[in-house]
Amino acid sequence: MITRSRTMRRAQGRLLAGPSARTIRWASLSVLVAVAALAVWSGARKGGDPAPVALPAATTLLAAWLCFLFEDAAAETTDATATPLMLRRAVRVAIAVPAVAVAWFAITWIGPLDGPAPAMTASFLAQATLALAVGAVLCRISPGGRGGLAAAGVIVFVAIVLPVWLARPVTIDPAHPPFGSVSTYWSAVAAAGCLLLAWAHAGRRA
Repeated sequence: MITRSRTMRRAQGRLLAGPSARTIRWASLSVLVAVAALAVWSGARKGGDPAPVALPAATTLLAAWLCFLFEDAAAETTDATATPLMLRRAVRVAIAVPAVAVAWFAITWIGPLDGPAPAMTASFLAQATLALAVGAVLCRISPGGRGGLAAAGVIVFVAIVLPVWLARPVTIDPAHPPFGSVSTYWSAVAAAGCLLLAWAHAGRRA
């Protein structure tokens, strides 16, 4: 019975892949990737180092796009089906997150950068997790399930406003979090994201 259920879910996932890929906002991602790359390139001009400011800002920009991932244009036609909400969203995540990760990885090689540093990687993973989580929560509680814009505001607050407000000296460099160590701070952000994701889908099957 369990094997049959898993087989059915895999088949449903394959059937959902096409419609899910078509409803993801690829055009806006392309624009944001271009803006993020331009920001990092500009930060690297005239011998500048984009790692402390430009790259963190670009990372937050890409993470903010994930806040809109669960604003599914096809949701109204699939809500009445037997396909669980978590499966539909898992398919979207499996398609979109690798694309964002590849774009972000490419940006970390612009100018003098030589790939993702550990702190920057921790920041990206934590922000991506929190973006998906806050997006899911606000889609659950917002009228019409349109919570992406507010969720993006939360990501900007956590990644930029809070560090600028609390850090001394002022910085948004993920290697210098506003409190705690690099591993402690970004692990806490990721853990909060995981808890919010669990709550957003608790008791929801469709």
